[in-house]
Amino acid sequence: MSKENVKINFAGKSIVCRTDTSVGVALWEKGIRHISRSPKYGKPRGMSCARGHCTSCLMRVDGEPNVRTCETPVREGMVVEIQDAGAFYGPPMQKMLSIGGSLFPVGFYYKWFTKPAVLSRFFLDQIRPLTGVGRLPNASHAVAALPAGEEVEVLPSSELGNVGHLIIGAGPSGLMEALQADGPVTIIDDNQEPGGQRAAALEALHSTPGTNFDRFEILVAAHKRLTQLKEELADRPDINFRGGVRAIAGYQPSCVVMRDEFKLETASFDCMTWAAGALDSLGLFPGNDTPGVIGPRAAYRLLQRDGLNVQGQRVLVIGGGLDFWLTAALLESRGATVSLVMTETGYQSEVSAAVDRGWQLTTGLQLSNISSRGENALEATFAPGATTPGPAHSHLKIEAQFAVICGRGKPAYDIPYQLGLELTAQPQCGGYAPRGVQAPRFETNLKSGSSLLVCGEATGALPAQQVLDNKKATSS
Repeated sequence: MSKENVKINFAGKSIVCRTDTSVGVALWEKGIRHISRSPKYGKPRGMSCARGHCTSCLMRVDGEPNVRTCETPVREGMVVEIQDAGAFYGPPMQKMLSIGGSLFPVGFYYKWFTKPAVLSRFFLDQIRPLTGVGRLPNASHAVAALPAGEEVEVLPSSELGNVGHLIIGAGPSGLMEALQADGPVTIIDDNQEPGGQRAAALEALHSTPGTNFDRFEILVAAHKRLTQLKEELADRPDINFRGGVRAIAGYQPSCVVMRDEFKLETASFDCMTWAAGALDSLGLFPGNDTPGVIGPRAAYRLLQRDGLNVQGQRVLVIGGGLDFWLTAALLESRGATVSLVMTETGYQSEVSAAVDRGWQLTTGLQLSNISSRGENALEATFAPGATTPGPAHSHLKIEAQFAVICGRGKPAYDIPYQLGLELTAQPQCGGYAPRGVQAPRFETNLKSGSSLLVCGEATGALPAQQVLDNKKATSS
């Protein structure tokens, strides 16, 4: 066996996989998409966000339950299992819940069993564990009593004190705010290099021969914008960029907890810019949780970070905007055959490039549902849009190995909320966003007196529109 490969064990079988990838991708490349079950109904789940933010890829690894396999590297001899759903009576109960699903709405377990206290205790002790997401760890992972005088080993931590202006997120919006700021700035990002979630994909396409990158004007504009910002960043010694650092919590009055691979850090700030972007949002339609349905940000990570092999596969890309064209071009550059269903108008140069490259491109349709076709394929059903001519009940069905849904992202807002920012549900912005936000930049003061700025996609701004506006401003 090559030194570049390792063997892991799944379901009692030995699987040979690459060393430089995650458990989730290793299983995906072997045709295993179904890697977990939903706690309530026991429905199949697969990788979704590919960044450790959701729970769709939780598996039991070497006896340890609830391991996020999208971020866990493979290693020789690793034992990987799909977690059981509670005790032996879990699956039958889940089938009953599924049959009577309309009687058990989302969140019923948080609302129905709270009063009286005796009923609440019975629910917590007897009912809730039935749909657990895994047994306790094996004995080798159990915490044993330590001998007298010994301490539990914890992750090292340090206090950075007041860092002045802290920017979280080094995408285009975060970099722009850093360059416009006065005085020293500390900017952190969970990526090792500045540029944001799309940077690696844009650079890969730009530097790969044969992609006809110049034909996709929106991608050229986005890459040009990022390149310029990173060049300006390199000329600013007063801006301290720290890659591979993730903000994990905020606590009042104006402090944050950060971590990298090795340590925890706490810091306070006078001004914080929240430019953490958005999370994938797949939309509401039957089958949106089918294994093999992912968003564009997950696709960038799987293809660029983990090297997901899509050679010869048919991939369905649905949606519009910057992520739609970037995903399609990146997939084709990796050897996939793309089928596009475009839900937005415009983008004439991109449509022309797609036609010239022989891509299957359909417009004017609405996604009705997605269903699985065995372990390694799915089928999407589309209906005519409101303005599309044709019979009202005609449908188009497209089969593919997997699908990427490129819609409006869901603003990432957790730490601003923890710091006291008032948020409201705003569907036009893709999810929860600051109250009264009108532009891709929202500034307010916290109770502590520190200022908080939310910008870019974290406010619900569309990345494509930001790129197009920047393109117009540059040309005028």
